[in-house]
Amino acid sequence: MKKILFILSLVLILFSCNNSNESKIIEDGDKVRLADSISKQQQKIVVDSLKKKNPLLILPPDSNYTGEYVDKYDNGIIKFKGNYRFGKRHGQWMSFYPSGLAWSEMHYDKGSRQGPNLTYFENGKLRYAGYYKNDARDSVWLYYDSLGKVAEKVLFKNDKVVKKLPLK
Repeated sequence: MKKILFILSLVLILFSCNNSNESKIIEDGDKVRLADSISKQQQKIVVDSLKKKNPLLILPPDSNYTGEYVDKYDNGIIKFKGNYRFGKRHGQWMSFYPSGLAWSEMHYDKGSRQGPNLTYFENGKLRYAGYYKNDARDSVWLYYDSLGKVAEKVLFKNDKVVKKLPLK
């Protein structure tokens, strides 16, 4: 009788010490894998569905992705290119019109806009240019007309307009 009570108490202790934070085992056909809270496959499904709703949306393949990102138009011309570092944009990012001409150039530091931002018209002329500091416009931004002439100068500090500057 003592042996049975000992075995039952041992079994009870083992089951009560179960850790609910352990990964689940998922059987996927012939494959058995461990699942995170959100698997990479689930993240990709979410990203793909969001991109169908907004084709200009740029999201990493998964939340911890590090590496190059390239998205192309149906005709094979690059739409966006840049790099991710631990799921955040990092370094230079470029976007292009369907014709292949540059649309914009932006620089990132660990997900925050940092540095020059250049945006172009479809004819290749500069549309506007300025600098970001800590994800906020923080410099004189120049806005151009479609012929390449400066149309407006605006001074920004912490993403707020300080003043519009006269054209010379």
